[in-house]
Amino acid sequence: MKSSTITLSVLLAGALAYAGYLQSELSRLKAASELGEAEPPQTVAKADLGEEAEPDVALSAAAGRTGTVEAPVEAEGAPPRESREARRAERLKQMLSAFEDPEMRVDMIERQMNRVDARYADFFKSLDLSPDELDTLRTLMAEEGVVGWEMRMRTFGADSEEARAEAEQARELQRELIRDQIAALLGEDNAAALQDYSETLPYRGEVESLASSLSFTDSPLSEGQSEALVVAIRDVSKSYEYSVDLSELRGREAANLKSSDIETFFNERAERDELVLQAASESLNDAQLAAYAERQLAERERDRRQMEFMLQNPGSFDRGGPRGGGQRGGGQRGGGSR
Repeated sequence: MKSSTITLSVLLAGALAYAGYLQSELSRLKAASELGEAEPPQTVAKADLGEEAEPDVALSAAAGRTGTVEAPVEAEGAPPRESREARRAERLKQMLSAFEDPEMRVDMIERQMNRVDARYADFFKSLDLSPDELDTLRTLMAEEGVVGWEMRMRTFGADSEEARAEAEQARELQRELIRDQIAALLGEDNAAALQDYSETLPYRGEVESLASSLSFTDSPLSEGQSEALVVAIRDVSKSYEYSVDLSELRGREAANLKSSDIETFFNERAERDELVLQAASESLNDAQLAAYAERQLAERERDRRQMEFMLQNPGSFDRGGPRGGGQRGGGQRGGGSR
């Protein structure tokens, strides 16, 4: 047997064993819960975290929903910023403890599996996998998401550049191992197809919103047109570079924001949107293009108003401002920097 075949066999066996363990833990905990034997820790908030959530945003959302994370009592006369940092550090500490609790971690994997199913349902239908293989794939993809959450938090909470670099390296090593297991399970062609589908996910929500708005008109988007538009947005977004990229601007960064930067960014964003329209014109008719252009313009105007408000009130958007590129439908990123 060739060494490459042996390697793939070992990776596949490891992936199946690891995913099988996670699935057995899920089943065990579900059964225990039904019998009243398993109760989640009461001192740690369960986080329904988004894959792209910033650590501080995710922590605040979790604490707000459950009310189980208690912030330190603010000392009389303490500066507001120091108080906020102390509360954030305490929330981060308690959330990290959740990742170390086996039951909580399995719960997070189960939550992430629901997200994976929702986002990749169409892709899964295209695969010729057995039920066991599909469950293995879903579990590995969910674990990859949980690893991402955990290591982003550890990076966010690192107290030095060295610790932050170590956390980033650990995250990449763990995710690389999981991706190798996924590739071994899927094979080269399907692994490449999964990567390609994942790259289009940020743009699918935007296209789904457009398709929904056109569904009751005389020019509904067909499935083929929707897919072509997703690809057009992805291709333009990957190649377009902003000279002033405010697409990932956060509220706490607004202190350094300049009106000239806003003007440049939105001029370039209009240029980028026009390139998307040109690419989409190969598959969309005039009525569909006009409707899409109108949505692009409305998104730019809303985001500009929000960004200008951030400029005037830099403390009003601690959880982040507009990210640009018409992403509201699906978390789209607008591109790189020139």
